[in-house]
Amino acid sequence: MSFSLQRWSAWAPGLYDPDAWRQWAEGEAGLPTGQGEMPDVRDLPAGLRRRLSRLGKLALRTAMDIDPGLSPRLVFSSRNGNVTQMLGLLESLAREEPLSPTGFGMSVHNSLAGMLSIISKNRETHTAIAAGGESFCLGLIEALTTLQEDPSSPVLFLHADEPLPEFYEPYGDAEVPLAALALLIAPADEAAGEMYRFGFTGAVGREHGGDPLTSFLRFMLRGQGEWRWSGEQGDWWCRRHV
Repeated sequence: MSFSLQRWSAWAPGLYDPDAWRQWAEGEAGLPTGQGEMPDVRDLPAGLRRRLSRLGKLALRTAMDIDPGLSPRLVFSSRNGNVTQMLGLLESLAREEPLSPTGFGMSVHNSLAGMLSIISKNRETHTAIAAGGESFCLGLIEALTTLQEDPSSPVLFLHADEPLPEFYEPYGDAEVPLAALALLIAPADEAAGEMYRFGFTGAVGREHGGDPLTSFLRFMLRGQGEWRWSGEQGDWWCRRHV
């Protein structure tokens, strides 16, 4: 499936602007952890801001940096979602404490997509994806098929994740960075932005290629011709149109 990348935005600890991201991409280090660092969301409404978890602030900061005036259709993907907030709710249940209705509402996987639509006054459709290690890839597939269904307006693909809390670490099968990426995509058109083609070969059985978000960011920022990543479902690839 072909598409044009109109705009992008990303956030990770210490990486706030395109120049910092491009400098990071030239190296070989993984994404920084910075567990205590939070995005600056002081421009968001105070009442809504107080309801946001760390992942929520990360996701909304990244999406709003695309352009808060836009109202695209939205596809949100995350492997772990608001797992830290959910763990807090489960601990409250174990202590037989009453659950916070706000905390429960914000722990639902599509809550951040809904919160973004409220803040940006966007009445377009939104979809939330959770697909294990392939969450980033299948989220992008969902965004591209949404674009194919109706190419008259762009789609915002937002992927955000954070590491598992210590309680769940023994059950994790891969390291997940604290990071978010937003891509505003449109039908393939040289005048609309850089053009790419994204696909899947289904060759199951190869070893995992690490974190797909980290490698995709490097591919995009370095201007490389091709990206490949292998997951449990098969091989994913993306090629830049030259």
